[in-house]
Amino acid sequence: MKKLIIGIVASLLSVGVFAEPLTLEKRQPDTAMNVTSLELGADESIINAEGDMGVYGRVYVTFRLAYDEGRRSGTVYGSGRGATGNDIVIGNFSGRWEVIDGTVTMRHVVALSDGTFNLDVVTFRPVDRELIIKAYALK
Repeated sequence: MKKLIIGIVASLLSVGVFAEPLTLEKRQPDTAMNVTSLELGADESIINAEGDMGVYGRVYVTFRLAYDEGRRSGTVYGSGRGATGNDIVIGNFSGRWEVIDGTVTMRHVVALSDGTFNLDVVTFRPVDRELIIKAYALK
Protein backbone atom coordinates (compact mmCIF):
# COMPACT_ATOMS: atom_id res chain seq x y z
CA MET A 1 0.00 0.00 0.00
CA LYS A 2 2.83 2.36 0.87
CA LYS A 3 4.47 1.76 -2.54
CA LEU A 4 1.14 2.41 -4.28
CA ILE A 5 0.70 5.76 -2.52
CA ILE A 6 4.30 6.76 -3.30
CA GLY A 7 3.75 5.77 -6.94
CA ILE A 8 0.58 7.85 -7.21
CA VAL A 9 2.22 10.90 -5.62
CA ALA A 10 5.28 10.55 -7.87
CA SER A 11 3.12 10.31 -10.99
CA LEU A 12 1.11 13.38 -9.99
CA LEU A 13 4.27 15.37 -9.38
CA SER A 14 5.71 14.31 -12.74
CA VAL A 15 2.71 15.81 -14.57
CA GLY A 16 4.12 19.26 -13.81
CA VAL A 17 7.32 18.37 -15.66
CA PHE A 18 5.43 17.93 -18.95
CA ALA A 19 3.01 20.86 -18.54
CA GLU A 20 3.61 23.88 -20.73
CA PRO A 21 3.95 27.21 -18.91
CA LEU A 22 1.07 29.60 -19.40
CA THR A 23 2.18 32.69 -21.28
CA LEU A 24 -0.13 35.59 -21.97
CA GLU A 25 0.29 38.15 -24.73
CA LYS A 26 -0.59 41.75 -23.99
CA ARG A 27 -3.56 43.00 -25.99
CA GLN A 28 -2.12 46.54 -25.89
CA PRO A 29 0.32 48.61 -23.82
CA ASP A 30 -0.56 49.24 -20.16
CA THR A 31 -3.08 52.05 -19.84
CA ALA A 32 -3.38 54.74 -17.17
CA MET A 33 -6.99 55.71 -16.48
CA ASN A 34 -8.40 58.80 -14.77
CA VAL A 35 -10.59 58.02 -11.76
CA THR A 36 -13.67 60.20 -12.18
CA SER A 37 -15.53 59.12 -9.03
CA LEU A 38 -15.28 56.81 -6.04
CA GLU A 39 -18.36 55.85 -4.03
CA LEU A 40 -17.79 54.00 -0.75
CA GLY A 41 -20.61 51.81 0.50
CA ALA A 42 -21.33 49.43 3.35
CA ASP A 43 -21.54 46.38 1.09
CA GLU A 44 -19.93 47.59 -2.11
CA SER A 45 -17.70 50.38 -3.43
CA ILE A 46 -17.86 51.76 -6.96
CA ILE A 47 -14.98 53.19 -8.99
CA ASN A 48 -15.65 55.02 -12.25
CA ALA A 49 -12.77 55.77 -14.61
CA GLU A 50 -12.07 56.89 -18.15
CA GLY A 51 -9.10 56.97 -20.47
CA ASP A 52 -7.69 56.27 -23.92
CA MET A 53 -7.06 52.54 -24.33
CA GLY A 54 -5.42 52.06 -27.71
CA VAL A 55 -7.44 49.46 -29.62
CA TYR A 56 -10.64 50.31 -27.69
CA GLY A 57 -10.44 54.09 -28.13
CA ARG A 58 -11.92 56.31 -25.41
CA VAL A 59 -13.05 53.97 -22.61
CA TYR A 60 -15.48 54.52 -19.74
CA VAL A 61 -15.56 51.80 -17.09
CA THR A 62 -17.31 51.07 -13.80
CA PHE A 63 -15.78 48.69 -11.23
CA ARG A 64 -18.12 47.37 -8.51
CA LEU A 65 -16.17 45.91 -5.57
CA ALA A 66 -18.16 43.77 -3.13
CA TYR A 67 -16.49 43.03 0.21
CA ASP A 68 -15.56 39.70 1.77
CA GLU A 69 -15.84 39.40 5.54
CA GLY A 70 -12.46 41.02 6.24
CA ARG A 71 -13.18 43.93 3.87
CA ARG A 72 -9.69 43.70 2.31
CA SER A 73 -10.77 41.53 -0.63
CA GLY A 74 -13.86 40.35 -2.46
CA THR A 75 -15.51 40.08 -5.85
CA VAL A 76 -15.30 42.67 -8.60
CA TYR A 77 -17.66 43.00 -11.54
CA GLY A 78 -18.68 45.71 -13.93
CA SER A 79 -18.74 46.92 -17.49
CA GLY A 80 -17.04 49.29 -19.86
CA ARG A 81 -17.63 50.99 -23.18
CA GLY A 82 -14.96 51.89 -25.68
CA ALA A 83 -15.59 54.34 -28.51
CA THR A 84 -13.38 54.57 -31.56
CA GLY A 85 -14.70 56.31 -34.66
CA ASN A 86 -18.28 55.10 -35.24
CA ASP A 87 -17.75 51.83 -33.35
CA ILE A 88 -18.53 51.08 -29.72
CA VAL A 89 -17.14 47.99 -28.01
CA ILE A 90 -18.92 46.73 -24.90
CA GLY A 91 -17.15 44.71 -22.22
CA ASN A 92 -18.49 42.97 -19.12
CA PHE A 93 -16.23 41.45 -16.50
CA SER A 94 -16.05 39.66 -13.18
CA GLY A 95 -13.27 38.45 -10.92
CA ARG A 96 -11.59 39.07 -7.57
CA TRP A 97 -9.89 42.01 -5.85
CA GLU A 98 -7.59 42.45 -2.85
CA VAL A 99 -5.73 45.21 -1.02
CA ILE A 100 -2.00 44.76 -0.42
CA ASP A 101 0.26 47.55 0.85
CA GLY A 102 -2.30 50.25 0.07
CA THR A 103 -2.88 49.13 -3.53
CA VAL A 104 -6.16 47.63 -4.74
CA THR A 105 -5.47 44.89 -7.30
CA MET A 106 -8.33 43.55 -9.42
CA ARG A 107 -8.04 40.47 -11.62
CA HIS A 108 -10.95 39.72 -13.89
CA VAL A 109 -11.96 38.15 -17.19
CA VAL A 110 -13.54 40.52 -19.70
CA ALA A 111 -15.99 39.31 -22.38
CA LEU A 112 -16.09 41.85 -25.22
CA SER A 113 -18.84 42.39 -27.79
CA ASP A 114 -16.38 41.72 -30.64
CA GLY A 115 -16.04 38.10 -29.44
CA THR A 116 -12.66 38.49 -27.75
CA PHE A 117 -11.79 37.80 -24.12
CA ASN A 118 -9.16 39.50 -21.96
CA LEU A 119 -7.60 38.86 -18.59
CA ASP A 120 -7.26 42.30 -17.02
CA VAL A 121 -5.01 43.07 -14.07
CA VAL A 122 -5.98 46.47 -12.69
CA THR A 123 -4.11 48.31 -9.95
CA PHE A 124 -5.54 51.31 -8.13
CA ARG A 125 -3.59 53.41 -5.63
CA PRO A 126 -6.13 55.61 -3.83
CA VAL A 127 -3.37 57.78 -2.33
CA ASP A 128 -2.43 59.14 -5.77
CA ARG A 129 -5.59 58.21 -7.77
CA GLU A 130 -3.49 56.08 -10.13
CA LEU A 131 -5.41 53.32 -11.94
CA ILE A 132 -3.48 51.15 -14.42
CA ILE A 133 -5.04 48.49 -16.65
CA LYS A 134 -2.93 45.64 -18.04
CA ALA A 135 -4.95 43.73 -20.66
CA TYR A 136 -3.87 40.24 -21.75
CA ALA A 137 -5.43 38.39 -24.68
CA LEU A 138 -7.27 35.15 -23.84
CA LYS A 139 -9.09 34.84 -27.19
